[in-house]
Amino acid sequence: MKITCFGGVGEIGGNKILVENDETRIFLDFGQRMDYENDFFSEFLSPRTNSSIKDRITIGVLPNIPGIYRKDLLVPNGVENLDSSVYNRVLKNESPFLSLNSIDTYEDYIKREGKPFVDAIILSHAHLDHTGAIGFLHQNIPLYCSKITEILLRAIDDVTIFKSKALDSKTNNIDFYKKGTFSNSPRIIHRDIKRKCISLKDNEKVNIDKLSITHFLQDHSIPGASSFVVNCSNKKILYTGDIRFHGYNPMTIEEYANKVGNGIDVMICEGTRIDSTEVLPESKIKEKIEEKINDTKGLVFVDFNWKDTTRYETIKKATEDSGRTFIINARLAYLLNKLEEYPLVDSVKVFLKRKGSCLYSPGDYTSSKYEFGLSVDWKGDRDSTHYDNALTALDIKKHPERYVMMLSYYDLGQIFDIADKNGKIPDSWFIKAQCAPFSDEMELDEERFMNWLKIFGIDFNLGETPIPEDCKKKDCDKLRNRIERSHVSGHASRSELKELIGLVKPKVLIPIHTIYPKLFMDIVQEIGIKIKVILPEYGKTYTF
Repeated sequence: MKITCFGGVGEIGGNKILVENDETRIFLDFGQRMDYENDFFSEFLSPRTNSSIKDRITIGVLPNIPGIYRKDLLVPNGVENLDSSVYNRVLKNESPFLSLNSIDTYEDYIKREGKPFVDAIILSHAHLDHTGAIGFLHQNIPLYCSKITEILLRAIDDVTIFKSKALDSKTNNIDFYKKGTFSNSPRIIHRDIKRKCISLKDNEKVNIDKLSITHFLQDHSIPGASSFVVNCSNKKILYTGDIRFHGYNPMTIEEYANKVGNGIDVMICEGTRIDSTEVLPESKIKEKIEEKINDTKGLVFVDFNWKDTTRYETIKKATEDSGRTFIINARLAYLLNKLEEYPLVDSVKVFLKRKGSCLYSPGDYTSSKYEFGLSVDWKGDRDSTHYDNALTALDIKKHPERYVMMLSYYDLGQIFDIADKNGKIPDSWFIKAQCAPFSDEMELDEERFMNWLKIFGIDFNLGETPIPEDCKKKDCDKLRNRIERSHVSGHASRSELKELIGLVKPKVLIPIHTIYPKLFMDIVQEIGIKIKVILPEYGKTYTF
């Protein structure tokens, strides 16, 4: 049995864990290395669309692994039809620009070895740092996950620009302009492709060649999150995925350990909050938000991740108990509909954005149909659920004291319509109910967000300002203000991880998804059980 980590090593997210047993191979997640990728790319500097795999491999955003990547993302289908006699700069099939520096693509490996290099992707949950690079893998590699994770993957790709393309993607194909100034010059066109997805029930076992995998549902800040036990070569691997024990309906740590069972040889354990001793249940967040709502005379704004349905339930309960109506955005309504939690209760309404012409014309929603109704497809009848029934800015402006309104960074432009004649929203309050920024770009976005709140007269509390290691002065230009949080993490704390490891009693512990892997060695020493801790190195294979 072999384990190789190609992500999540000394970083939070980007998990790509290769498990091998003879000729059988699976990936545990295949996520985007978000922090590392942000070191190179930004909104206005992104990888080149038709050279994205090669560009990413070159700088280490994607791992240099043979036999897994789609050939058409490097060499478009039909490249043999290119003709450099018409336009002499057009690349030829043998161009070094159309290769992975002698790394086999999926198709190359199949042709040479007669079988795929990897047999399956086992996905723990639908966050981009676990799904975001799956779209680069060949579509013939099947994906296994919970049913809710499958629903989320499709919903996220339906309504956001930050698509994982894990299940539905598009091929790159050579075509030619038929007329115009550059007729007969090549271009890229796209055709839909789909990946097979096998959804697993709680406690369900599935065999993948020589591997046996058992799926366990568990708690995280996104629904449908999973852990897996992999049996191979008479050894058992526990992959925790991202896990917590303090949501509304979590398992206790003891229940989780009992579910996993005895005899775990290798525990691959996330450690996002290994440095934190704080354990704050979701119920406390509900109390804090409700108190703020009751103390506010006017409109209350709240920002949280639209995929975090636990936080949605928290804010919904706090709003109901405060006698107000909770106004959510259309993305969340679309997701709730997919999860069969729609129609909404009377105390929850959807907000209808003013888009396009800003006239509330039905045509304004053709590029974001989910804002108009509960559909992204208008091939049949137009679904006008939101257009007919949602609240507008004018509705909210009449009685702001009756509402709690979901407000994200990308919705800030809508508050112009809620402001009074002086450009203010009097007696209003803003609640930040999601995690603190964890990159320079997010820090800048937060400061920009505060500028909006201040100019519209929306009150908020400042939180503690973390001091970077290289800042020793109070006026350091690297200091960034932050808004106070009403939030609990989707990850287990140090004390919870310690208890979990002590109950599971693995022979080997591999910390991932953490910037403090060495703290696991301290935990094992405190537990007093003989457990070998391996601090994984990127791309290094460990044999058991």
